[in-house]
Amino acid sequence: MKNIFLTVLAFLGISSQTMAQVGIGLASPNTNAMLEVSSTNKGILLPRVALTATNNSSPLSAHVAGMSIYNTVTNTSVPTNPVYPGEYYNDGTQWQRKSAWSEKTMLSGGTIGGDALATTTLDVPAATTSGSITTITLATISFTLSKPSLVEFNSNISAIFTNFGIAPGATGAGITDNAVKLCNMYYSFTAAPAGIPINNAFGISSLSYINSFATFITTGNFYLVPRTTLNLPAGNYILTVNGAGASGTAFRVTFGSGNRDTINIRATPSK
Repeated sequence: MKNIFLTVLAFLGISSQTMAQVGIGLASPNTNAMLEVSSTNKGILLPRVALTATNNSSPLSAHVAGMSIYNTVTNTSVPTNPVYPGEYYNDGTQWQRKSAWSEKTMLSGGTIGGDALATTTLDVPAATTSGSITTITLATISFTLSKPSLVEFNSNISAIFTNFGIAPGATGAGITDNAVKLCNMYYSFTAAPAGIPINNAFGISSLSYINSFATFITTGNFYLVPRTTLNLPAGNYILTVNGAGASGTAFRVTFGSGNRDTINIRATPSK
């Protein structure tokens, strides 16, 4: 009987301490933490489970906000909610993946120096109908996403405006017709997984140019900055970077003549 009484007292003492702060590996845990673990050569090992989909709580019986686990399997049986090995936390309605910096991938660009775009000219004839636009493909980039990802498109492309058919900087190349010249740059996919629109413009950057000086020689660059961020599924993509121009009078726009042209594409897994 005495041993049972002592055991009960000991259990009550442990329970009392548990209601306050608990320290593992240290005597005085932080007063703002219910649990503090201290070690110089060991870590905390999360429960290792096999998830089936981000919108499925299994193997838990329900979604529990704040729950953290390490998923051990790749499961793409639910294409819109796949899971991959790695840490996940639950927000109360679904599993959210914790992405590491090492998983961020530069699909294009991301280096110091160099010039991403060759000089390309676009002769834009005088528009005869409203909304008439002349376009050209400046670059084609292929990439593969191994997981659904948040993809950032961010570019910096130079442009010089001159008279129709005359090279930039040439004598008499200045535009003096006092007419507005419209120019834009954009991205589009020519190949992508099912459900992603093909040949649709996105990330559009536009500028207008007008010159009315009696004499003018073009010597500098304007810069367009097409940019956007898209949630994209896993799969193979072919992206084009495009230039376009329009005006009531003919002109030439030369893309990529600067030495700071960049085309940056970065992917961060979202599942």
